[in-house]
Amino acid sequence: MNILVEFVGVSRVLTGEQNLTLPLAPDSSYRDVIRQLGARFPALIGQVIALDGETLLPENQIALNGKRMLQLSEMDASPAEGERLTFMSILAGG
Repeated sequence: MNILVEFVGVSRVLTGEQNLTLPLAPDSSYRDVIRQLGARFPALIGQVIALDGETLLPENQIALNGKRMLQLSEMDASPAEGERLTFMSILAGG
């Protein structure tokens, strides 16, 4: 399965990427997505991703398909094939 990850604001600056396609195992969770991104882009840890490596710092959010924000209670759910996750800072307006 593949999802699209978009970076805006500070996450784009730290990764040097606008977007990327991320391959995932079928049983992956949103928490797994954050773990993979932290491993691939260590600069995100402590700036966008919390020090636990599997959640975001409070001032950062993930928009799902440009329609709504991912809630902390949904972190163990699985993304859908082709889903678009946009990492953004809510303090900086994206």
